[in-house]
Amino acid sequence: MQTQGLLNRLDAAPLGRFHLRLLLVVGTCWIWAAYGVTVVGYLLPLVKSEWHIRPGELGLMASFGMFGMMVGSVLAGALADRLGRRTTLEVIMLYAGVILALSAVSWNYPLLLALRFFTGMGLGAILPVSGTLISEYSPVRQRGRLLVLQNLFWGLGGVLAALVGYLIVLRWGWRPALLFGILALLTVPLIRLTVPESVRFLITKGRLEEARRVVEYICGFSGELGLNDATDNQINEKLSSSSSNGQSQGIWSRRYFQITVTLWVMWFALNYIFQGVFVWLPSILEAEGSTLERSYLVSAVVNLGQVPGAIIAASLADVANRRNMLILFLTLLAGSAFLFGFAHTLPLVMILGFLLTVCNGAAWGMAYPFTTELYPTRIRGSATGWANGFGRLGGVVAPYLVGMLIQGGIERLGIFAILAAAPLLVTLTLAGVKKTTTGRSLEEIAEAG
Repeated sequence: MQTQGLLNRLDAAPLGRFHLRLLLVVGTCWIWAAYGVTVVGYLLPLVKSEWHIRPGELGLMASFGMFGMMVGSVLAGALADRLGRRTTLEVIMLYAGVILALSAVSWNYPLLLALRFFTGMGLGAILPVSGTLISEYSPVRQRGRLLVLQNLFWGLGGVLAALVGYLIVLRWGWRPALLFGILALLTVPLIRLTVPESVRFLITKGRLEEARRVVEYICGFSGELGLNDATDNQINEKLSSSSSNGQSQGIWSRRYFQITVTLWVMWFALNYIFQGVFVWLPSILEAEGSTLERSYLVSAVVNLGQVPGAIIAASLADVANRRNMLILFLTLLAGSAFLFGFAHTLPLVMILGFLLTVCNGAAWGMAYPFTTELYPTRIRGSATGWANGFGRLGGVVAPYLVGMLIQGGIERLGIFAILAAAPLLVTLTLAGVKKTTTGRSLEEIAEAG
């Protein structure tokens, strides 16, 4: 069976309407994930006033959501490897839309915290599954670019949250902003109608005829794939060997141990700095004398920096070593976070905050292709889910920590210096990962060891 021929055809396919449609559908899911995470920052001031919550306790709202994202990432990654990428994503979006809207009925703070945990489970599940789907469908020469561009939609979700904060929260309170999340349900029929199951997943499950039909649909070809019997047999032996390795060698085996540790530390740091900065930004601005209305508008402008950040990373993802670019962007992220601590006027907040989100968008964008490429197909979903899931612990720690620092009277420069240290430390662990992924098929990367 010409399984490798199908994969070769997918990897060599020109970027077409299917890939762009897939990116738009998956990107829409990312918008809702970002909205559900980021909108918390615009709810905190009103929740604080309604129930008289102290800053240290208020940070738990974001922390509970991040803890839920950790659980959701791990569960969804395992389900994606068992049930399929598309099926799992459909279930996730159905769950996320319903539970996000249900959070609007919370009548006390403990209930809201519990619902934020369950909402976080849905939001955290979106990212590893959609990233795996994009990775397995992307042509080799555009895989990095497409995976990075996912992060552009995260920036759009952040802007949507800021606009909802400005247009809805300030006028009608925090509950309608959560109810707004029910619109995420519209993604379910989009996924069903436009996204086929991953060819690589179908092949690992022995559903070869389905895989062949999907490749014909995407690439517009039929008949033979141009491989002779000797070549086909040789490739099939290689593929079989790779699949066996994927079964016998888990993420903590000697082969993947260093990669797993590095990725877990990296995602911890990325979530730590993102949640520490952006969840508390409106509240920090308000505490320093800005009106709540103005702080929401400033946050909207600052969040726009994610878009050029993703575009910069996308332009470099397939022409430069992804690990080296990731080290560069993490260093810039640490520097820009430290500089943001000096911003005490509105113009400086907007300029340095925008620079910070540009660097953040570039670092997150480059982290996704780097993560999804380093494991074989059989464990890719669960490995990505575990990396994303552990990383959410950084998002659990940071909002609570920042709330306690604010409550303890620590100035902004000290807070941002603490946040900036995390991505800088990650660059040391990344230096030990030697795998080259740029311009190589997923099977080549897995075989390289």
